[in-house]
Amino acid sequence: MPDANGTPNGTPLVSIVIVTHNNEDLVTRCLDAVVESSSTHCSQIIVVDNASTDGTIEVVEQGGWPVDVISLNENVGFARAVNHAWKRAEGRYVALINSDAFPDAGCIDELVSALEQRSRAGIVGAKLRYPSGRLQPSAGTFPSLMGDLWVALFLHRVPGLSRLGIGYLADQHLYLRPRRVDWVSAAVCASRSEVGPLPTSSFMYGEDVEWASACRDVGWEVWLEPAASAVHVGRASVDQSQDAGFAQRQRVQFELAWFAPRGQAVQLAARFGLLTHALLRLGFCGARRILWRNQDPRAAEYAALLRAALSVQRATR
Repeated sequence: MPDANGTPNGTPLVSIVIVTHNNEDLVTRCLDAVVESSSTHCSQIIVVDNASTDGTIEVVEQGGWPVDVISLNENVGFARAVNHAWKRAEGRYVALINSDAFPDAGCIDELVSALEQRSRAGIVGAKLRYPSGRLQPSAGTFPSLMGDLWVALFLHRVPGLSRLGIGYLADQHLYLRPRRVDWVSAAVCASRSEVGPLPTSSFMYGEDVEWASACRDVGWEVWLEPAASAVHVGRASVDQSQDAGFAQRQRVQFELAWFAPRGQAVQLAARFGLLTHALLRLGFCGARRILWRNQDPRAAEYAALLRAALSVQRATR
């Protein structure tokens, strides 16, 4: 007979996967939040460590949380690490939580409830915010030349136009109710186990978009559930373990690979969109420095994007 959570013989309803890499300072808060956010449902927590060299493993193993730990000998990237856990997942649903994400109380319960209420929902994502409290876009439309240029020109931030939800969903009004979307952030999300593991075409960047695309290709829907909310720092592991341009090279490689099936001319147009994105933001950072003597820390990031857009070779998908 099923238990109170609808699972036979105590089998977990949801398997929660957390990938870590040198996250000693964050993983404690993450695990505490995860336990509280899934209090209603019987859950299995799997931590996959990507060859941390700090005390992450010791903190996880000695912290008293009910976790299964998979310790890898090398940093295999986010998607491959998740897929190691997928083989051990026993739940009807699989939730992905970044190690620098802190779900609010009941967040995972809300994600699971959304999947149970919508029979065609394959993946459901949460509403995210930065540690400052500002909205962090956590859903969007599949990459397109129009969407990329829309974001490059800041149109996704223009009042009124932002409600169209082109590119990234960056308007608060788009997070007032559940909605179908093209993709959701894998920082905090849940899926049906039968949706299957993540694509592993890259070390990092774009896995959530490719995963959502594969999900939709076989008939599942992707939903945003604002009732499930969380804080997400963003790139905490990458920024401390990779060089300054790594994330932007990954971004450019993903974009070019996404457009590759449409031919070299479309790839060239996509590269132009990335260059426009970088140049406009660098110009904005320069203006701030001249007019207000305010050094924007994001300038280095935009410079890295510019270099990547100029140098990354044509990709295939």
